[in-house]
Amino acid sequence: MADARFNPRRLARPQSLKKPGREALIYDSRTGRFYEKEIAALCRDEFCAIDETTGNPIVLSVDEKEKIFVECMQSYYYDGREVLNDADFDKLKEDLIWEGSPVAILSRDETKFLAAMGAYLKGEPILSDDEFDKLKAALKDNGSEIAVSKEPKCSIDTGICSVTWTKDKVRQAVSYSPVGVVFLLLWEIFSYELTPLKYVNPLIGLIVGSPLIFFGTVLFAENIFYKNPLIASGPCPECNEENRVYFGGVLGIDGFDEEATMKCSNCKTPLTIARANLRVNTPSKFEESIDAKEKEIKAAAKA
Repeated sequence: MADARFNPRRLARPQSLKKPGREALIYDSRTGRFYEKEIAALCRDEFCAIDETTGNPIVLSVDEKEKIFVECMQSYYYDGREVLNDADFDKLKEDLIWEGSPVAILSRDETKFLAAMGAYLKGEPILSDDEFDKLKAALKDNGSEIAVSKEPKCSIDTGICSVTWTKDKVRQAVSYSPVGVVFLLLWEIFSYELTPLKYVNPLIGLIVGSPLIFFGTVLFAENIFYKNPLIASGPCPECNEENRVYFGGVLGIDGFDEEATMKCSNCKTPLTIARANLRVNTPSKFEESIDAKEKEIKAAAKA
């Protein structure tokens, strides 16, 4: 008779997901995907990254590939710098198209924007400053990743580091929730007491009233509860720490209007954020060094 005693070592043995006549499936915990090939063999067909410490290939998720693609496009057209060689870039783009990513397929305006950037770097601009600003603003309003440079950059001439933040639509929508709850309760009371909807399923009544609840919440929140609200977030140009800022007022208390000033929550660097384009700038490092030198001279003179 076979020994039926419990052996804990049996649970520690790796189990292969294999069926008769088929190759074993390999699970990658980092991306949460199953593969029919070894990682090394898979990376011969797909675009992969290389671990700097081990030198082993790393399978990337779609989000990571999209970020690399946008960074490559911006680096080439903004700075004239190539992040990937042509073969790797083509492989990356093919992967994104195959996986149905909309980032790899540029719209007409995005193509025009990148062409204008490239022409400007060559000293042959094809758009006026006003036309370029309008095109960039339109792309940003449409949520284009190409028109927003999210990587901090520092100017050698001025000593100013800058980056462009984005609207934090999730937090702004959550901030409307108290007003939305009030409008929801008012609609439920109104529809039950004064309309024939009290005889139907409450869910149907909620669906009928959803447009009124939505538009009423937005109008009341943006004109009465808040005043011209805007929540933006992005990295600090100095340390890349995520920061947020609120423009507008709350219940008659005025906040930042066209320009906000704050300090980074991590490195305490002063930041200036313009509401119009959400451009974030740090003070000039040259001015800071001059001020520090003047303080040293004054302190030495007093001594």
